[in-house]
Amino acid sequence: MHPKNLLANLNLANQLTFLRLVAVPFFIISVLQGRFGVALGLFVGAAVTDLLDGLTARLFKQGTPLGAYLDPAADKILLTAAFLMLTEYPSMFQDVPMIARIPVWLTILVIFRDVFIVAVALILYLTLRQTHFKPSIWGKLTTACEMLTISLFLLANALGRSEMPLSLMIWATLVLTFVSGFHYMAVTIGGLHRSATPPPG
Repeated sequence: MHPKNLLANLNLANQLTFLRLVAVPFFIISVLQGRFGVALGLFVGAAVTDLLDGLTARLFKQGTPLGAYLDPAADKILLTAAFLMLTEYPSMFQDVPMIARIPVWLTILVIFRDVFIVAVALILYLTLRQTHFKPSIWGKLTTACEMLTISLFLLANALGRSEMPLSLMIWATLVLTFVSGFHYMAVTIGGLHRSATPPPG
């Protein structure tokens, strides 16, 4: 990469995104050690960097091709790690003192949706050379709901109390996962149909 392009990609917005990626292994270690207060601080801090890097990129016009790919990837890595660590498995992580765990079926659905979206994006790139994928409002709402769900589960474990709207957040995440997944599918099918339809005349 040319030094000028490298410096352009190392702007403040992308540095915040890299900071979110760096927080992931420390978050995992904190959960494994049962230090849920630390894990909550790391997760909320990482979520704040998600807001800040987007605002920085727009306000200071620091959007880059690297950031366009790295920002959603950092979100998915952070959320996937959080769901996997907080899930109620039959035998895994039973020595971690958690009073509130995410149902395994929700984790499977959330990860399957993300894998499905990545697979469709790869197919679109290989067949149509499409590289730009505009985020939808449903996708943003799903990400926000997932972050709030993770934060509440971490808070419940940190306080040792489960009297929180955890069930409500589980079902809200489930509904938005399905809605955003079907919306993405509908938009993709519509785009493929338009690209296959020859122009009039």
